[in-house]
Amino acid sequence: MTTSRSEACHSKPDPLAGLPVYQLTDAPWRYALQRAVTPGAPLLIAAHGSDRNIRCLMAGLGLEGQVSVLAPLFPAEIDGENTGDDYKFLTAGGADYLTLMDLILAEALTRLGAAPRQIWLFGFSGGAQFAQRYALFRAAQLDGLILAAPGGVTLLREDVDWWPGLRGAVQAVGAEPGFEALMTLRTAILVGAQDRAAGMVSRAVGTKFGARDAGLAGETRIDKARALHRSLSAHGAPVTYAELPGVGHKLAPCIEAAAAILRDWLTKKEASTLSKSDRRHR
Repeated sequence: MTTSRSEACHSKPDPLAGLPVYQLTDAPWRYALQRAVTPGAPLLIAAHGSDRNIRCLMAGLGLEGQVSVLAPLFPAEIDGENTGDDYKFLTAGGADYLTLMDLILAEALTRLGAAPRQIWLFGFSGGAQFAQRYALFRAAQLDGLILAAPGGVTLLREDVDWWPGLRGAVQAVGAEPGFEALMTLRTAILVGAQDRAAGMVSRAVGTKFGARDAGLAGETRIDKARALHRSLSAHGAPVTYAELPGVGHKLAPCIEAAAAILRDWLTKKEASTLSKSDRRHR
């Protein structure tokens, strides 16, 4: 039975229910992988928000089979411990989400068989936080990045401690940011024009993932999206910014806007301003 987009955008108890699901070899982590109709089609990595509505991501971003979609599930709880926000910051509770995503992507690529001609990354809300920070370290592996309504951002500032800025990122994450590659990665930032502070989580000092400069980018998701756009633009990155009229903090309208961007990228040879091989050597 075919699932409509509206039906898919209602969460289920198991976020991966009814989807083509795989488990990472020799590990408990699961992910959904939906193959495109044509071998070698672009692959989109779709990072869920705190709602973990993976079904909606899969239904709205595959472009009727023109794109393969890979959606990892980052559990909200592990062994009774609340891990709902851990993935957004790449490391927490002994888990290395940067390496985990690398492993999931590598395994998914073997399952696809034919190598995708491009790899894109999309994230909504908390997933946009993950996507932005993953791209900071893995931009050379990507051909396009779409960030929708992030609840927190990392500005490209070496004078501000991780995670609001980049100082100490190597020590915190265990990897070197791919700054030069990021500067050639086509990036689109989206946020609802009515997306105010609803659902925002405090990151004040003393809280989990609290940081002294947590409020540096502003109070609302609109503030944070604008600040990230300014930060990337100031360094010459190819970034666009759009506020969606009449939209609050809603996944479905952000998916529709992202899908329009992906369709545009489909008509281009490369989403990025340099080929992937060139960016890997920068």
